[in-house]
Amino acid sequence: TTVSAQDWSVDSRTRVNSIEVGTESQTYNENLTRIGVGFGTDAVGVHLSTDYTTILGSSDGMSAFEFTPSIHEAYVHSNVMGYGSIKAGRIALNFGSGRIIGSNDFNLGGNTWDGALIGINNDFADFHLGYAGNSYEDTEAPSYELSRTQLFVNVSKDFDALSFNLIYSMDTEVETGYEDFELTNMGLDASYAMDNGININLGYYTAENGTSDDDMKLITIGADYAVNDQFTINGSYDQYGEKGFYLGSGSFGDQLGSAMNYSSFIYESNDLNVGGTYNMGDFELAGAYHMVSDERANANGDADYNVLDASASYKLSDNSSVKLNYSTSDQLGDDAEVTRMWLSLHVGF
Repeated sequence: TTVSAQDWSVDSRTRVNSIEVGTESQTYNENLTRIGVGFGTDAVGVHLSTDYTTILGSSDGMSAFEFTPSIHEAYVHSNVMGYGSIKAGRIALNFGSGRIIGSNDFNLGGNTWDGALIGINNDFADFHLGYAGNSYEDTEAPSYELSRTQLFVNVSKDFDALSFNLIYSMDTEVETGYEDFELTNMGLDASYAMDNGININLGYYTAENGTSDDDMKLITIGADYAVNDQFTINGSYDQYGEKGFYLGSGSFGDQLGSAMNYSSFIYESNDLNVGGTYNMGDFELAGAYHMVSDERANANGDADYNVLDASASYKLSDNSSVKLNYSTSDQLGDDAEVTRMWLSLHVGF
Protein backbone atom coordinates (compact mmCIF):
# COMPACT_ATOMS: atom_id res chain seq x y z
CA THR A 1 0.00 0.00 0.00
CA THR A 2 1.33 3.42 -0.94
CA VAL A 3 0.24 6.64 0.75
CA SER A 4 1.24 10.14 -0.27
CA ALA A 5 0.87 13.62 1.13
CA GLN A 6 -2.65 14.93 0.56
CA ASP A 7 -2.20 18.51 1.72
CA TRP A 8 0.20 20.86 3.43
CA SER A 9 -0.56 24.03 5.36
CA VAL A 10 1.54 26.79 6.89
CA ASP A 11 0.10 29.38 9.27
CA SER A 12 2.29 32.14 10.70
CA ARG A 13 1.04 34.73 13.20
CA THR A 14 3.12 37.61 14.57
CA ARG A 15 1.75 39.59 17.51
CA VAL A 16 3.09 42.91 18.81
CA ASN A 17 2.00 43.75 22.37
CA SER A 18 2.17 47.26 23.75
CA ILE A 19 1.26 48.43 27.27
CA GLU A 20 1.44 52.11 28.27
CA VAL A 21 0.75 53.22 31.84
CA GLY A 22 1.53 56.88 32.46
CA THR A 23 5.17 57.43 31.44
CA GLU A 24 6.01 53.70 31.42
CA SER A 25 5.66 51.50 28.37
CA GLN A 26 6.42 47.89 27.44
CA THR A 27 6.58 46.26 24.01
CA TYR A 28 7.26 42.62 23.18
CA ASN A 29 6.70 40.38 20.17
CA GLU A 30 5.33 36.85 19.80
CA ASN A 31 5.30 34.60 16.74
CA LEU A 32 3.67 31.23 16.10
CA THR A 33 4.40 29.24 12.94
CA ARG A 34 2.27 26.12 12.50
CA ILE A 35 3.10 23.55 9.82
CA GLY A 36 0.62 20.75 9.08
CA VAL A 37 0.54 17.80 6.71
CA GLY A 38 -2.04 15.10 5.99
CA PHE A 39 -1.44 11.65 4.53
CA GLY A 40 -3.85 9.06 3.20
CA THR A 41 -7.48 9.24 2.11
CA ASP A 42 -10.91 9.74 3.69
CA ALA A 43 -11.01 5.99 4.37
CA VAL A 44 -7.87 6.07 6.50
CA GLY A 45 -5.23 8.73 7.05
CA VAL A 46 -2.86 10.56 9.37
CA HIS A 47 -2.65 14.25 10.26
CA LEU A 48 0.38 15.92 11.86
CA SER A 49 1.10 19.55 12.77
CA THR A 50 3.85 21.27 14.75
CA ASP A 51 4.09 24.65 16.46
CA TYR A 52 7.19 26.84 16.59
CA THR A 53 6.75 29.66 19.09
CA THR A 54 9.17 32.58 19.36
CA ILE A 55 9.02 35.36 21.98
CA LEU A 56 11.23 38.45 21.73
CA GLY A 57 11.14 40.53 24.89
CA SER A 58 8.72 39.78 27.73
CA SER A 59 5.66 41.22 29.41
CA ASP A 60 7.58 42.01 32.62
CA GLY A 61 9.88 44.39 30.77
CA MET A 62 12.95 42.15 30.93
CA SER A 63 14.76 41.41 27.68
CA ALA A 64 14.30 37.79 26.66
CA PHE A 65 14.33 35.47 23.66
CA GLU A 66 12.53 32.12 23.63
CA PHE A 67 12.09 29.52 20.91
CA THR A 68 9.80 26.58 21.74
CA PRO A 69 8.88 23.78 19.29
CA SER A 70 5.91 21.56 20.14
CA ILE A 71 3.45 19.06 18.66
CA HIS A 72 0.07 20.65 17.99
CA GLU A 73 -1.91 17.79 16.42
CA ALA A 74 -1.07 14.14 15.75
CA TYR A 75 -3.97 11.82 15.04
CA VAL A 76 -5.20 9.03 12.79
CA HIS A 77 -8.65 9.12 11.23
CA SER A 78 -10.84 6.57 9.52
CA ASN A 79 -14.25 6.25 7.91
CA VAL A 80 -16.20 3.42 9.53
CA MET A 81 -18.00 1.81 6.57
CA GLY A 82 -19.91 4.99 5.84
CA TYR A 83 -21.76 4.87 9.16
CA GLY A 84 -19.42 7.18 11.03
CA SER A 85 -15.85 8.31 11.59
CA ILE A 86 -13.19 7.99 14.24
CA LYS A 87 -10.15 10.05 15.21
CA ALA A 88 -7.57 9.11 17.82
CA GLY A 89 -4.57 11.03 19.12
CA ARG A 90 -4.03 14.74 19.76
CA ILE A 91 -6.83 16.73 18.14
CA ALA A 92 -7.90 20.39 18.03
CA LEU A 93 -11.68 20.35 18.55
CA ASN A 94 -14.31 23.06 18.22
CA PHE A 95 -18.03 22.53 18.92
CA GLY A 96 -20.71 25.19 18.73
CA SER A 97 -19.41 28.54 19.91
CA GLY A 98 -16.35 26.87 21.46
CA ARG A 99 -17.25 28.03 24.97
CA ILE A 100 -17.11 24.48 26.40
CA ILE A 101 -14.62 22.78 24.06
CA GLY A 102 -12.76 24.87 21.49
CA SER A 103 -9.45 25.12 19.66
CA ASN A 104 -8.75 28.60 21.13
CA ASP A 105 -7.09 30.18 18.11
CA PHE A 106 -7.27 33.49 20.00
CA ASN A 107 -4.19 32.25 21.85
CA LEU A 108 -0.90 31.56 20.09
CA GLY A 109 -0.66 27.96 21.31
CA GLY A 110 -4.30 26.93 21.00
CA ASN A 111 -6.08 24.00 22.68
CA THR A 112 -5.91 20.30 21.87
CA TRP A 113 -7.67 17.17 23.14
CA ASP A 114 -5.70 13.96 23.77
CA GLY A 115 -8.10 11.08 23.25
CA ALA A 116 -10.59 9.65 20.77
CA LEU A 117 -13.47 11.22 18.85
CA ILE A 118 -16.30 9.17 17.34
CA GLY A 119 -18.78 10.65 14.88
CA ILE A 120 -22.04 8.93 13.89
CA ASN A 121 -23.79 9.66 10.62
CA ASN A 122 -27.60 9.67 10.68
CA ASP A 123 -30.47 11.60 9.15
CA PHE A 124 -31.66 13.08 12.44
CA ALA A 125 -28.60 14.98 13.75
CA ASP A 126 -24.80 15.11 13.82
CA PHE A 127 -23.57 13.18 16.84
CA HIS A 128 -20.04 13.15 18.33
CA LEU A 129 -18.67 11.34 21.36
CA GLY A 130 -15.24 12.17 22.82
CA TYR A 131 -13.22 10.38 25.48
CA ALA A 132 -9.82 10.94 27.10
CA GLY A 133 -8.26 9.36 30.17
CA ASN A 134 -4.99 8.95 32.01
CA SER A 135 -3.91 7.24 35.23
CA TYR A 136 -0.91 6.63 37.47
CA GLU A 137 -0.56 4.06 40.26
CA ASP A 138 2.16 3.28 42.80
CA THR A 139 1.44 0.11 44.81
CA GLU A 140 4.34 0.53 47.24
CA ALA A 141 3.54 1.74 50.75
CA PRO A 142 2.11 4.25 51.05
CA SER A 143 0.08 3.44 47.93
CA TYR A 144 -0.88 6.26 45.58
CA GLU A 145 -3.33 6.46 42.70
CA LEU A 146 -4.31 9.24 40.32
CA SER A 147 -6.78 8.91 37.48
CA ARG A 148 -8.69 11.37 35.35
CA THR A 149 -11.32 10.86 32.67
CA GLN A 150 -12.93 13.36 30.33
CA LEU A 151 -16.07 12.58 28.38
CA PHE A 152 -18.32 14.72 26.20
CA VAL A 153 -21.33 14.32 23.94
CA ASN A 154 -22.17 16.84 21.21
CA VAL A 155 -25.37 16.93 19.13
CA SER A 156 -26.06 19.45 16.37
CA LYS A 157 -28.91 19.87 13.89
CA ASP A 158 -29.72 22.27 11.05
CA PHE A 159 -33.35 22.85 10.05
CA ASP A 160 -34.51 25.24 7.32
CA ALA A 161 -34.17 28.39 9.43
CA LEU A 162 -33.26 27.03 12.87
CA SER A 163 -30.01 25.40 13.98
CA PHE A 164 -28.71 24.34 17.37
CA ASN A 165 -25.71 22.74 19.03
CA LEU A 166 -25.83 21.03 22.43
CA ILE A 167 -22.71 19.85 24.25
CA TYR A 168 -22.42 18.14 27.63
CA SER A 169 -19.05 17.28 29.19
CA MET A 170 -17.88 15.54 32.37
CA ASP A 171 -14.47 15.74 34.00
CA THR A 172 -13.81 13.19 36.78
CA GLU A 173 -10.66 12.94 38.91
CA VAL A 174 -9.68 10.49 41.66
CA GLU A 175 -6.51 11.07 43.69
CA THR A 176 -5.29 9.40 46.86
CA GLY A 177 -5.44 11.79 49.80
CA TYR A 178 -7.82 14.18 48.08
CA GLU A 179 -11.56 14.33 47.70
CA ASP A 180 -12.83 12.94 44.40
CA PHE A 181 -14.55 15.42 42.14
CA GLU A 182 -16.77 15.34 39.09
CA LEU A 183 -17.33 18.56 37.17
CA THR A 184 -20.07 18.83 34.56
CA ASN A 185 -20.40 21.51 31.88
CA MET A 186 -23.21 22.25 29.45
CA GLY A 187 -23.55 24.58 26.47
CA LEU A 188 -26.49 25.29 24.17
CA ASP A 189 -26.17 27.41 21.02
CA ALA A 190 -29.12 28.28 18.80
CA SER A 191 -29.63 30.52 15.78
CA TYR A 192 -32.70 31.50 13.77
CA ALA A 193 -32.76 33.14 10.33
CA MET A 194 -35.76 35.43 9.93
CA ASP A 195 -37.42 36.24 6.61
CA ASN A 196 -36.39 39.91 6.86
CA GLY A 197 -32.67 39.04 6.75
CA ILE A 198 -32.01 39.27 10.51
CA ASN A 199 -30.27 36.33 12.18
CA ILE A 200 -30.82 35.81 15.92
CA ASN A 201 -28.17 33.99 17.98
CA LEU A 202 -28.61 32.67 21.53
CA GLY A 203 -26.29 30.89 23.93
CA TYR A 204 -26.60 29.44 27.44
CA TYR A 205 -23.63 27.90 29.30
CA THR A 206 -23.09 26.49 32.78
CA ALA A 207 -20.02 24.96 34.42
CA GLU A 208 -19.00 23.82 37.89
CA ASN A 209 -15.88 25.59 39.12
CA GLY A 210 -14.99 23.05 41.84
CA THR A 211 -14.46 25.71 44.50
CA SER A 212 -18.00 26.65 45.52
CA ASP A 213 -21.64 25.58 45.29
CA ASP A 214 -22.36 28.33 42.74
CA ASP A 215 -21.99 27.29 39.11
CA MET A 216 -20.42 29.54 36.52
CA LYS A 217 -23.05 30.85 34.10
CA LEU A 218 -23.17 32.81 30.87
CA ILE A 219 -26.11 33.96 28.74
CA THR A 220 -25.53 35.51 25.31
CA ILE A 221 -27.92 37.05 22.82
CA GLY A 222 -26.97 38.58 19.50
CA ALA A 223 -28.18 39.51 16.03
CA ASP A 224 -26.70 40.29 12.64
CA TYR A 225 -28.26 41.91 9.58
CA ALA A 226 -27.01 41.97 6.00
CA VAL A 227 -27.63 45.55 4.84
CA ASN A 228 -26.56 44.51 1.34
CA ASP A 229 -24.34 41.92 -0.33
CA GLN A 230 -21.22 43.63 1.03
CA PHE A 231 -22.10 45.20 4.39
CA THR A 232 -23.27 43.33 7.54
CA ILE A 233 -23.91 44.84 10.98
CA ASN A 234 -24.05 42.86 14.22
CA GLY A 235 -24.51 43.27 17.94
CA SER A 236 -24.56 41.10 21.04
CA TYR A 237 -24.96 41.18 24.81
CA ASP A 238 -23.15 38.77 27.16
CA GLN A 239 -24.25 38.46 30.79
CA TYR A 240 -21.90 36.60 33.14
CA GLY A 241 -23.13 35.14 36.42
CA GLU A 242 -21.80 35.93 39.88
CA LYS A 243 -18.86 33.54 39.38
CA GLY A 244 -18.35 34.57 35.76
CA PHE A 245 -17.66 31.94 33.14
CA TYR A 246 -14.21 30.55 32.39
CA LEU A 247 -13.15 27.17 30.98
CA GLY A 248 -9.57 26.46 29.96
CA SER A 249 -10.91 23.84 27.53
CA GLY A 250 -12.80 26.47 25.54
CA SER A 251 -11.83 28.85 22.77
CA PHE A 252 -11.98 31.84 25.13
CA GLY A 253 -9.84 30.54 27.98
CA ASP A 254 -6.85 32.87 27.52
CA GLN A 255 -7.78 36.21 29.09
CA LEU A 256 -4.59 37.70 27.65
CA GLY A 257 -5.30 36.49 24.12
CA SER A 258 -6.54 38.63 21.29
CA ALA A 259 -9.89 38.96 23.06
CA MET A 260 -8.34 41.69 25.22
CA ASN A 261 -10.31 40.73 28.35
CA TYR A 262 -13.85 40.88 27.04
CA SER A 263 -14.60 37.20 26.43
CA SER A 264 -13.87 35.40 29.69
CA PHE A 265 -14.41 36.48 33.31
CA ILE A 266 -14.23 34.88 36.74
CA TYR A 267 -16.61 37.46 38.23
CA GLU A 268 -19.96 39.05 37.42
CA SER A 269 -19.85 41.32 34.38
CA ASN A 270 -21.63 42.34 31.17
CA ASP A 271 -20.40 42.98 27.64
CA LEU A 272 -22.35 44.99 25.06
CA ASN A 273 -20.83 44.65 21.60
CA VAL A 274 -21.62 46.38 18.30
CA GLY A 275 -19.76 45.94 15.04
CA GLY A 276 -19.85 45.27 11.33
CA THR A 277 -18.15 43.63 8.35
CA TYR A 278 -17.56 45.08 4.88
CA ASN A 279 -16.70 42.54 2.20
CA MET A 280 -15.26 43.60 -1.16
CA GLY A 281 -14.50 40.22 -2.63
CA ASP A 282 -10.90 39.37 -1.88
CA PHE A 283 -10.64 42.27 0.61
CA GLU A 284 -12.59 42.44 3.89
CA LEU A 285 -12.79 44.96 6.74
CA ALA A 286 -14.28 44.17 10.16
CA GLY A 287 -14.63 45.98 13.47
CA ALA A 288 -16.24 45.59 16.89
CA TYR A 289 -16.62 47.90 19.87
CA HIS A 290 -17.07 46.28 23.31
CA MET A 291 -18.45 48.10 26.35
CA VAL A 292 -17.60 46.01 29.41
CA SER A 293 -19.21 46.59 32.80
CA ASP A 294 -17.42 45.02 35.78
CA GLU A 295 -20.04 44.47 38.50
CA ARG A 296 -17.55 43.85 41.33
CA ALA A 297 -18.00 46.37 44.13
CA ASN A 298 -14.84 48.31 45.00
CA ALA A 299 -13.77 51.61 46.47
CA ASN A 300 -14.10 53.34 43.09
CA GLY A 301 -17.43 51.78 42.16
CA ASP A 302 -17.86 49.52 39.15
CA ALA A 303 -14.79 49.33 36.89
CA ASP A 304 -16.05 49.83 33.31
CA TYR A 305 -13.87 49.86 30.23
CA ASN A 306 -14.06 49.70 26.43
CA VAL A 307 -12.30 47.57 23.83
CA LEU A 308 -11.94 48.25 20.11
CA ASP A 309 -11.13 45.39 17.74
CA ALA A 310 -10.49 45.91 14.02
CA SER A 311 -9.17 43.71 11.22
CA ALA A 312 -8.38 43.81 7.51
CA SER A 313 -7.88 40.66 5.46
CA TYR A 314 -6.94 40.00 1.85
CA LYS A 315 -7.12 36.80 -0.19
CA LEU A 316 -3.84 36.59 -2.07
CA SER A 317 -4.79 33.48 -4.04
CA ASP A 318 -6.87 30.32 -3.78
CA ASN A 319 -4.19 28.92 -1.45
CA SER A 320 -3.08 31.93 0.61
CA SER A 321 -4.39 34.90 2.59
CA VAL A 322 -3.08 37.63 4.87
CA LYS A 323 -4.82 39.36 7.80
CA LEU A 324 -4.02 42.34 10.02
CA ASN A 325 -5.69 42.69 13.46
CA TYR A 326 -5.56 45.66 15.83
CA SER A 327 -7.02 45.91 19.33
CA THR A 328 -6.88 48.63 21.97
CA SER A 329 -8.37 48.91 25.46
CA ASP A 330 -8.49 51.29 28.43
CA GLN A 331 -8.97 48.40 30.88
CA LEU A 332 -5.99 49.53 33.00
CA GLY A 333 -7.43 53.03 33.49
CA ASP A 334 -8.18 56.21 31.59
CA ASP A 335 -4.49 57.21 31.49
CA ALA A 336 -3.34 53.77 30.35
CA GLU A 337 -3.58 52.03 27.00
CA VAL A 338 -3.18 48.37 26.10
CA THR A 339 -2.78 47.62 22.39
CA ARG A 340 -2.05 44.56 20.33
CA MET A 341 -1.40 44.13 16.63
CA TRP A 342 -1.26 40.83 14.70
CA LEU A 343 -0.09 40.03 11.20
CA SER A 344 -1.20 36.58 10.04
CA LEU A 345 -0.22 34.73 6.87
CA HIS A 346 -1.85 31.44 5.88
CA VAL A 347 -0.71 29.18 3.04
CA GLY A 348 -2.32 25.85 2.20
CA PHE A 349 -1.78 23.49 -0.71
